[in-house]
Amino acid sequence: MSVIAVNKFTLDLEHKPGVLEAYRADPAAVLDGYRLSDAERDAIARLDADWFLTAGVNPIVIRNLLVILGIPHNQMYTHDQS
Repeated sequence: MSVIAVNKFTLDLEHKPGVLEAYRADPAAVLDGYRLSDAERDAIARLDADWFLTAGVNPIVIRNLLVILGIPHNQMYTHDQS
């Protein structure tokens, strides 16, 4: 696992032009550009805040990732992850 790769992915989604749009169009292709484990890729796909916390991802990074991908702040730990 590479928490650094999750951090980099989140930073790029938030600040690098075109990354968010590319991710929305083809998530797998964008994720291929990062050194993410299968578990991390799955957690990103499921927007699984609990998994990220357990894995040691910084809570601010988790918040940024989930909000960028459309999960309201008040639903981060309660949304349906299926």
